[in-house]
Amino acid sequence: MKKGAYIKRKHLRNFFLFLIILIGINIAASYIHTRIDLTAEKRFTLSDPTKKLLENLDGTVRIKVFLQGKFPSGFRHLSQSVREILEEFRRYGGHHITYEFINPLAGLPDTLQAKVKDSLTAIGIMPYNVKAQQDISQGISVQLIFPGALVDYKGHQLPVNLLQPQPGMDPAQTLNHSAALLEYDFAHAIAQLSEQEPPLVAYMLGNGEPLTPEVYDALNVLQQNYRLDTLNLSATSYIPAKYAALVFLRPEQPFTEDEKLKIDQYVMHGGRILWCIDPVNASMDSLQNKTSFLAYDRGLNLDDLLFNYGARVNPDLVQDLQCFSIPVTVGHIGDRPQIERLPWPFSPLLMPGNSHPITKNMDVVLGQFASSMDTTKAAGIHKVPLLTTSQYSRTLATPMRVSLESVKIKPDPRQYIQKHIPVAVLLEGNFPSVFRNRLNKDMLAKIELQFHQHYKEESGYTRMIIVADGNMFMNAVSQQDGPLAMGMDPYTRQLFANREFFENCLTYLTDTTGIIEARNKDLKLRLLDKSRVAQQKTTWQVLNFLIPIAFVLLFAVVFLYVRQRKYAE
Repeated sequence: MKKGAYIKRKHLRNFFLFLIILIGINIAASYIHTRIDLTAEKRFTLSDPTKKLLENLDGTVRIKVFLQGKFPSGFRHLSQSVREILEEFRRYGGHHITYEFINPLAGLPDTLQAKVKDSLTAIGIMPYNVKAQQDISQGISVQLIFPGALVDYKGHQLPVNLLQPQPGMDPAQTLNHSAALLEYDFAHAIAQLSEQEPPLVAYMLGNGEPLTPEVYDALNVLQQNYRLDTLNLSATSYIPAKYAALVFLRPEQPFTEDEKLKIDQYVMHGGRILWCIDPVNASMDSLQNKTSFLAYDRGLNLDDLLFNYGARVNPDLVQDLQCFSIPVTVGHIGDRPQIERLPWPFSPLLMPGNSHPITKNMDVVLGQFASSMDTTKAAGIHKVPLLTTSQYSRTLATPMRVSLESVKIKPDPRQYIQKHIPVAVLLEGNFPSVFRNRLNKDMLAKIELQFHQHYKEESGYTRMIIVADGNMFMNAVSQQDGPLAMGMDPYTRQLFANREFFENCLTYLTDTTGIIEARNKDLKLRLLDKSRVAQQKTTWQVLNFLIPIAFVLLFAVVFLYVRQRKYAE
């Protein structure tokens, strides 16, 4: 056989072998999917509950993202982050996940654009005006964008707001913070739409809990996300286990021993509770027509119950130098009052903890006449502070007189030396019954007959959240606009994270999928040093220009050298 024919057959054989290997790799790749996430914060890795949710979908999730168009660089980055997270969703959800990016205002006349804006706002997707420069020859213009998405599953839809602005954050931090919450936002929406029946939550009555316009927003949140029921504790013989959670919102009347027994046995059988209580009788309503009032202990008779579960709510009031301001009349100009906003230490800006998914990536929460809390020794109970004061705070024992005139006196920082006083605490674990060893056989038999279930001395694993501020989840009521969102100041319309905290607490208490773990994701903002960029700009430009050319030339030299050596032989 000639040498040329042999070499030709050898190359042909190698070519077909390479082709077969390539086809095999492609076939294997269609069944085996793997990637390695080398980012420090695991930016491209979904949490296990999210993966499980996506893998168990039995229908198609259609997602419309309203971030298509020429945007400023920050929103282009947010749009790319959304695309990346949805691609990750598609990896686990397969053909059950479809998405598209659209511009809802593209090609529409002004009249139709106004209608589209109103319709998107009505379903909860909020528009934003941003400054944009489309061309060098054009000036800066204001552009209306909708940083949101619409998730559709089995004929039901939920909006997702992709931009999560927070006071005190610059635009870059806001966009980075929003990108960190994308997995949770989309996964939570899909989980809600996947539920055959939302959890049943009871708003408790019977101990002076309000049913007034001040709880409109709280009831609205409950009605939108859960099956809402009201349950009168004093009128019912027992609390059924069908309730996924109970909400006690600012009770004002003492609890009887019989009522505490009902609550205790509900917890013993796995029930979960969100307590939002005011141990001290104090509110801004008391200052509407007078300049002072007496704050005193309500005597709710819950001390032994909560103490046994691992927490104590103290009958005191918290003051914090990190606080919100209120409008106060400081004088008169002629017949007109002179009003200024002055810091009000009884309205602390509570700091969310950064170690738990309930409060991770959350803004400050506005408090009002909050009380302090302590955790007590309780075996098997894990305690996590969720909201605390700043490092410049103090507690005041009651009874005490609260005067509006005190706001005109500059506070002495030397008196505010207490740090990070807990105001909201999560308790989870196996709770002991407060009635252990207190009931005889006749009482036990009566309980089984009344409750339709046997008495338990210890619960299985369950959870409860205690918030020592009954006003935290109340909303202001405007004469012009009616009930506002909880955490919104009626004068400045500044919005705090009260509603987000309320929603996260309920999600954590009722969620059985663990989706809320996705809130723990934290994306680090790695910004360039602007001064170093200015100093070394030319150096890096030259390096970026010359190094690729040098590599090409080096490759050419090596290639020619090897070729000459080969054919010289």
